[in-house]
Amino acid sequence: MSAVNIRVAGAVQGVGLRPFCYREATRRGLAGFVLNDLGGVKIHLEGTSEAIKGFINELRYNPPPASRITGINLEEAEEQGLRGFRILQSEAGQASQELQVSADLATCKNCKREILDSEDRRYRYAFTNCTDCGPRYTIIASLPYDRPKTTMAEFKMCEDCQREYDDPSDRRFHAQPDACPVCGPELVLFDASGRVLRCKDPIKETVRLLLKGKTVAVKGLGGYHLMCDAMDPESVERLRMRKRRPHKPLAVMCANIEQARSLAVISREEELVLRAPAAPILLLLWNPDVGEDIRAALAPLNPGIGIMLAYTPIHHLMFATDLEGKRLNPLVATSANRGDEPIIADERELFDKVGDVVDAVLAHNRRITNRIDDSVAFLHPTRNTPTPSSQPPKGSAWGEIHLIRRARGFAPAPLETPFRFQPSLAVGAEMKGSFAVAAGNRVWFSPHIGELSGRASMEFFEQTLTTYLRWFHVEPEVVVCDAHPDYLSTRWAERYAEDKGIRLYRVQHHHAHVASVMFEHEIVDDVIGLALDGTGYGPYPADLLRESAGTPDDYSSIWGCELLYVHDRGGRFKRLGHLKPLPLVGGELAIRRPRRMAAGVLADLFGKDKAIEMFGKEGEIAGKLLERENDVLRVLRVLRGVVRGVLRASSAGRLFDAVVGLIGLVDEITFEAQAPVALESLCPADLSGTTGYPFAISDDLILDPAPCFAAILEDMEKGLAPFEISARFHLGFARVLVDWLVRAREMTGTSTVALSGGVFANRTLVRLLNNLARKERLLPLLPRLIPATDGGLAAGQLMASRALIELEPIKAQTT
Repeated sequence: MSAVNIRVAGAVQGVGLRPFCYREATRRGLAGFVLNDLGGVKIHLEGTSEAIKGFINELRYNPPPASRITGINLEEAEEQGLRGFRILQSEAGQASQELQVSADLATCKNCKREILDSEDRRYRYAFTNCTDCGPRYTIIASLPYDRPKTTMAEFKMCEDCQREYDDPSDRRFHAQPDACPVCGPELVLFDASGRVLRCKDPIKETVRLLLKGKTVAVKGLGGYHLMCDAMDPESVERLRMRKRRPHKPLAVMCANIEQARSLAVISREEELVLRAPAAPILLLLWNPDVGEDIRAALAPLNPGIGIMLAYTPIHHLMFATDLEGKRLNPLVATSANRGDEPIIADERELFDKVGDVVDAVLAHNRRITNRIDDSVAFLHPTRNTPTPSSQPPKGSAWGEIHLIRRARGFAPAPLETPFRFQPSLAVGAEMKGSFAVAAGNRVWFSPHIGELSGRASMEFFEQTLTTYLRWFHVEPEVVVCDAHPDYLSTRWAERYAEDKGIRLYRVQHHHAHVASVMFEHEIVDDVIGLALDGTGYGPYPADLLRESAGTPDDYSSIWGCELLYVHDRGGRFKRLGHLKPLPLVGGELAIRRPRRMAAGVLADLFGKDKAIEMFGKEGEIAGKLLERENDVLRVLRVLRGVVRGVLRASSAGRLFDAVVGLIGLVDEITFEAQAPVALESLCPADLSGTTGYPFAISDDLILDPAPCFAAILEDMEKGLAPFEISARFHLGFARVLVDWLVRAREMTGTSTVALSGGVFANRTLVRLLNNLARKERLLPLLPRLIPATDGGLAAGQLMASRALIELEPIKAQTT
């Protein structure tokens, strides 16, 4: 006989680990106990060595599907002569960093079966869950994770639920949100004014409203969705008009994979991700059979559509409801918010901010403590994509999944790295707001916050940060921010550092993009960085630019197409090259109006006459919007032949905007990346026989788009179709980027390339660049479980500041 103490760390509370231990110990004749404590789960076993070894192997290789074990530590113990195996009450106190909080999980197949079984006591009960599924992060008030410390403390369990909760052989043993129609939360339906609509079944009435073309706000796990019939263009247009969202793509929720396939082409790997417990929104290519009216309503000028499967009992019951032979089509399921503010989770805020958007509200009385939006991802094709598990142990465990927004199903689970961090806080930038908290070898990423440009988002930022610091027991000794002096996050970090008396580091935007890839791929060697986005603050006058960088017109404080050499373990960088800065005539106006952007570029590259020829009132591609506002004429008056003294940007995003403006694809921008997405939507999948547009690279690695624009003008004169121009542009841009990288390899001696920035959400460019780079024996690396957008900047900020601390541990540095 022998005895052992086992410490299990990770996301191990509220995921069925204790009943798992009870069953396995009892089956093997082991005595002992298991309990939740402040570090995770503690197990004591007594029995034969063979039985103990079998228990440990089962724990290590076949744990409960919702768990995410990061460590199993064994220690010999003294035999206590225990009989039987017991589950003990959790220990109280302050949680340690070893304890992880489980993400919210999509409804499991057993719970779904119960709510659709008319003989089951939970038939049509909208809050059914077990240890394998349901709310976690969104209902926790404090740790360790026990019912009295969640919003379910308000609901006293009935005898039947208590019996399940206390039975170690039941899958609801210690399932903290356990409930039933007798004792649990309830649904209620309101009209748009907040008055209760009396009805026997709020879900059936909600379905009735949706079938009539109405818009209903539905409360889910992390907040409210605004829902309407996705197959009714009039309903979708009405929602767009009310929400003031004329063009931005709308996410769609489907009942099952078959319904999803009616809208999109779905591979086996994509199906696995859609069905996984994280249940993200997945960006998929359109099913060719989908009509243009549906495409234009849901995602105009977009190569695909974002789809998620129903993931709560409320969703499943809505789709399963049959009203006189009618069932719901796929539903628009867009976050209930205004603009880019955080998702709304509170009824009062809902009626205050979007009461004029909805016809009804399906609410419930299970409070959401920690709101969280849906995650968004796409799957990059690969020959050997592993089957996704419930919680991937590392950043690459799901193969080629790429997160665009890290939120529900992923946050707040940490990423563990081989790097060691002082207790640190990185606040990200402004767009796609997200922070990261680090200590030791763990980094906790916040869920998507929203644009950090207003009070609502900053309040949500502070609330979530306070929760993270308390839960994960981190007291930052370092705070890191973007180098942009006017971001609200930068100003907040400056105040925080001063108030706490801790060090502040500023990390240049595109340096952080590249360093985020180094963080996820665990790289400390030097890399070539290719950062492509819309806007990032760069030094001006640029002490990081070489003296040979060109004339004063080549300088710009707005970067966005950057070839970098990142060295010193990610702590420092050199700007090897950049896109020749393009003029932003009128500043922000040029970003909002692609034709204005294009007119400025043409005048800059080819002179005022060419811009007048193309954009004057009698010009070949003058648009109605420009004629009405005389916008181009204003541009031409400013230009005076060659653009001098005009704000410029070396930005890949602005390059795409100029091409879109030239071919007249989009008149006015209403959401971020609208023009690049529209251009990608025209690009055919098969580019065989296509010749890419030419670009020039100077001796000092300045990327000049003049040959590209000259070729586009020639093709337009020949009457080449816009889809052919898009194909030639994407291929030509990918090829010149690879040529650029080859030149950088010759200078630096490294073949590892870190790719990051919002432009890499363009799947066509990613595919072309990846294939061409590998043919040149380059190793391109993209972020996966850290977004390539600004939502992943905090990881790079941590990586860069960590290296600076190691390089100069006494004097605080900025980069």
